[in-house]
Amino acid sequence: MRTNYRLKKLIFIASLAAISVVFGLIEIPLGLPWLKLDVSEIAILVAAVVIGYKGAFGLVILRGLFRQAFQGQLFMPTELVGEAIAMVASTVLLLTYYGLSKAIKTYRKPLISEAVVEPQAVSSLEILVIIGGLTFSLTVVMITLNIFVLTPIYLSTYDAVFQFFEFETFHFTAFTLLNDPGMANIFGADLSSWNLYVTYIVVNYTLLNLAKGFITSMLFLPIKSTLEKVEL
Repeated sequence: MRTNYRLKKLIFIASLAAISVVFGLIEIPLGLPWLKLDVSEIAILVAAVVIGYKGAFGLVILRGLFRQAFQGQLFMPTELVGEAIAMVASTVLLLTYYGLSKAIKTYRKPLISEAVVEPQAVSSLEILVIIGGLTFSLTVVMITLNIFVLTPIYLSTYDAVFQFFEFETFHFTAFTLLNDPGMANIFGADLSSWNLYVTYIVVNYTLLNLAKGFITSMLFLPIKSTLEKVEL
């Protein structure tokens, strides 16, 4: 019995990893070169429901490795940082979904280990809380992280590879980044002050995160409801 369980779990992980990689390779550019929308988090949220959160976090790592390998960009610094940022976004969605499902009492053990005896349709409350919560959390957290840490690291990596912005040094936070003369010309824009820099990030990143949170949760909820009615 234990062997069958492990085999079944391995099959689900492999299947969901393949789905997440395929979804992850379908990217829609949104403005800046590194801003691309994909919905691979659907498979990751499904993994949380089917095999549990440990497996889902493992899937986040597998998706990143396989996606970069398929694109032939596994050792490009800019792509590695970009993938790390995508992994942060996936983690935010997973943690938020876990917290929200606990709050509205829809959390259940992984379907692979405990079938739902009386499946229930997704309620209006769950739809509003999950869609609104995931979209809001992803947008706020990712914009905040990008302002202070993620974008400075990415821009510094981009500059180190392509010598595009003429930065004087590598920056890990916005506090040193904004003191760099190279910030006077980022893709033709002057971002040398906090006001200009924050406005630039908010304007460019808001649509991406709103779209990712909304589309991912909208497509995930019907899948979750269907899975609970299927004997895994």
